[in-house]
Amino acid sequence: MAQRQARPRRGLVILALLALALLIAFFLIRARQLDQAYQKLAATTPVPTQAPPDLDFRQLAPLYRVGSVGPEVMELQRRLRDLGYYTAEVDGKYYEGTQAAVKAFQAQHGLEADGIAGELTLNQLASPDAQHYQPPAQPTQTEIPSQPADSYVTPAP
Repeated sequence: MAQRQARPRRGLVILALLALALLIAFFLIRARQLDQAYQKLAATTPVPTQAPPDLDFRQLAPLYRVGSVGPEVMELQRRLRDLGYYTAEVDGKYYEGTQAAVKAFQAQHGLEADGIAGELTLNQLASPDAQHYQPPAQPTQTEIPSQPADSYVTPAP
């Protein structure tokens, strides 16, 4: 009788092992299917890109000073020349000559004579009210009264 009970028990163990093997096989196959589906989805999903930074761009007013170069400086020199403030060569290089012309223009138009062509100076230059260069008034010579040579006191040695 002991042998009869051993056989059914043995059959149950084999059946349990077989069920366990089938269960493991099922989960392995399912895991592989899910991995393949994930790989396919990952290949078709676009990679998010970083958005460009949101920059608040505002146009700055032009500003020209000693050391500035370029076509804008040439235009500044031409305008100053047309008004009689600039007499040198129009070369697009903002050096001492251009600075002196800008200072003279600023002084004649009641602007701060700093020699820097900023927004106020450029607006005044572009306006129809821009005045032509007027040289400063020449000082008048005054006569020095003549005194006799003996009226000067010389210190004793």
